[in-house]
Amino acid sequence: MKYKDIIELNLDVQNEYVEPVTYLFNKHGDYNCVLFEEVTYNPDEGESKPTLDKVTVKGYIDKDNNKDRKIAYIEGGLSLIRLVSPVSELRIEEISHEKWTKQKFPPINIGENILITSDLKLEKKESKIIIKLTPGLGFGTGHHPTTKMMLEQLENQNLTNKKVLDFGCGSGILSIAAKMLGAKNILAIDIDELSIKSAKENIKNSEVIEIELSKQSIEDLSRKSIFDMILANISSNVISKSAIEIYERLKKDGLLICSGILIKDSKKIKNDMNSLSFSLLKEEIQGDWTCLIFKK
Repeated sequence: MKYKDIIELNLDVQNEYVEPVTYLFNKHGDYNCVLFEEVTYNPDEGESKPTLDKVTVKGYIDKDNNKDRKIAYIEGGLSLIRLVSPVSELRIEEISHEKWTKQKFPPINIGENILITSDLKLEKKESKIIIKLTPGLGFGTGHHPTTKMMLEQLENQNLTNKKVLDFGCGSGILSIAAKMLGAKNILAIDIDELSIKSAKENIKNSEVIEIELSKQSIEDLSRKSIFDMILANISSNVISKSAIEIYERLKKDGLLICSGILIKDSKKIKNDMNSLSFSLLKEEIQGDWTCLIFKK
């Protein structure tokens, strides 16, 4: 598949209304939308990541004959959201694949030992788990609280020789981290082809092996595919919809670590999982987002 020039649509929205906006972008866009917070801080100096009231949501559509129709659908949906929340005007920019891949982001320190960087030439550092990512449409760099919390919780788990499913892998960042933390076998799945391509590139850059990539959803997996751990950094709607499939593909005493969940939606996720006899082990909150760890 040849990468196409695309059109980026972006706007600013309050944290509590991120989910309906991302739903709109994902429904009418051609690729996964991304969340971005412009913050500057230095964790090496003891600085904490500031909490922002607003997030920039970015969506992407192909530059083709249907682009005007897609933009019109998105604008229509935004007009309804603006009835209950101030949402900025939609900003539209044409962007080439070459321009996209040349973007850089500052290095991000997460947890005790994880370093995320876009510097593909960065040499290994003692005791550091270095994940090298190229910007792409399968977004997930650690900037957003959902990805950051997933990585922090993952670092605290014993992954030695574990079989892991990365459900909605995006950039592949969680799969790469899991492998570097000792997981034996990892299956990374996503329904977006560009996410799979992005993850493949990032896996190569980070020099890890034994991560299987597949364009599919969890419903497509064989019921014989059973995992020690399932990672799901996706929307609360997808987690709820796929709760039974998650349960059936997790071994007894296995762990589900999930995020992408707004605090206001966490009660529903807890209830859904409780109805399947999951036990909630931990809840982590950053800003308006939560990360939940369940045990089967």
